[in-house]
Amino acid sequence: MKKENMELNRETAMRLWNKTFGKKTKVKDFAGREIVKGAYNDRSSDYGWNVDHILPQSRDGKTADHNLICCHILTNDEKADRFPAFKANESVFEIIKVENHYEIRPKQANTKQEENDEELNLYDSASGIRFFKKLKGIQNKSRLVGTIKIRLSNLNNTAVVDFIEEIFKEESIIFNRDNQFYGNEVEVYITNYNMPLKSDSQKLLDKCILINTYLGSYFLASEYIDGYEIYYRCDSYSKKDLYDYDPKRLSYKYNHIDNNHLFSFASTSCRNELYINDLVYINTEACKKIKYEYNSNDDFKQYDYIYTKLAKNLRKEISK
Repeated sequence: MKKENMELNRETAMRLWNKTFGKKTKVKDFAGREIVKGAYNDRSSDYGWNVDHILPQSRDGKTADHNLICCHILTNDEKADRFPAFKANESVFEIIKVENHYEIRPKQANTKQEENDEELNLYDSASGIRFFKKLKGIQNKSRLVGTIKIRLSNLNNTAVVDFIEEIFKEESIIFNRDNQFYGNEVEVYITNYNMPLKSDSQKLLDKCILINTYLGSYFLASEYIDGYEIYYRCDSYSKKDLYDYDPKRLSYKYNHIDNNHLFSFASTSCRNELYINDLVYINTEACKKIKYEYNSNDDFKQYDYIYTKLAKNLRKEISK
C-alpha cells in the first residue's frame, strides 16, 4: 500500500535513495549532476542533494514515493514549482503524466517538424497557399473548442486583466466592458479553437484552476476586484456543425460560436467560483474528482478547485 502525505525528512530521503540507487553512494541525478549519499541537504557540498516533488505541491502533488525524486540541490532550485517544463543544468525537461503518476523527461525537439517548417511569407503566393493547405487539412476534422468566460465585478486595477492575458497568452482573448445586464464589470472571453486531445482540455482546465486560485486568494482579498466567476465549456464542432444546426440532436451544438449565447445563463451576481460543462467534465480529470448525476438541464457544474499550496502562499503575501 502506497504511503501518501508522509513526512519529508532525512529518513524518508535515505529510504528513497536506497530504493532508487541501491548500494551506490555516488550517482548522477536526472539533470546530470553528481550527488553523494552522505551529502544529503548539504548546501556547502558540491554533491549536496535533497528530495523534490515531481508534480509540484502547488499543483497538489503528493508527498508519496511515486511523486518524489532524489536530485542535486541546484537542480531542485532550478526546477522549483515550474510546470510543465523547466530548465536545469542547461537542459530542458518536461513533467509528463504516465498512467497514474508523473515523470520527468528530457524535452525532445521536434526536429522533423522543424525541418519541414518554413518561414511564412504571405506576400509570396506559394508560401501563403502552402500554409493555407496545411490549415485546411487540420481544420476539416472534428474537434473540441474550448471557451472560457471570466467575469470581474468592479475591477479596481487593470493589472488584473494583464495578469489574465499572460496566463492565457496561447489562446484568443476578447474583452468586453459594455454590459447592460451586470453594470460595472469586465468580461473576458478566452477561446481555443483546436483541442484534438484530452490533454488539451486538461491544460485549459489547469489554467482555469490557476486563475481561480489567484482571483480568490489574492486579487479578491486585496480588493482589486469585488467578485468574479469563471465558466469553462467545451463544445464539439465539425465542418457540418459550423454551418448546420439540428435541434433534434441529443448533443446540443451551435451553428456559430457566439460567446453571449454560450454563456447567456450565467448568474446575475458573481459567486467567486469556477464552473465547467459536461464535455469538460468528461475529457479531464474532473470526472475523477467530482461525482454527480448527469442532468441535461444543468449547463454547468461547480468545480471550484484551487492549487492549495499556491493559495496558502498568496494569502501570506497579503499579510506582509
